[in-house]
Amino acid sequence: MIPNSTNTPETPDDARTGMLTTLVGILSDVGGVSAEDITTTARLREDLAISSLNLIEAVVRVEDAFGVRIEDADVQGFTTTGDIVDFLEANRSETVT
Repeated sequence: MIPNSTNTPETPDDARTGMLTTLVGILSDVGGVSAEDITTTARLREDLAISSLNLIEAVVRVEDAFGVRIEDADVQGFTTTGDIVDFLEANRSETVT
């Protein structure tokens, strides 16, 4: 683990915040959505108007950013941005370093 700037171990909350920050950047970029509108409870299609094509692009970027593989069945279960972060947290141990 790479120490953070205060040389303290990363907490689960720090990791979740980092994941969310990265995800917000990706969704904002691919969907043209304001970062301020992207919260963990924001619904991808209804609130953020993320199209199916944009979601596919976002998933590819998330896979690259976090070194995870996201199956189609998992993507179909993503309703909110929080769902994606939950998936990433659950699959952290499977990430590629």
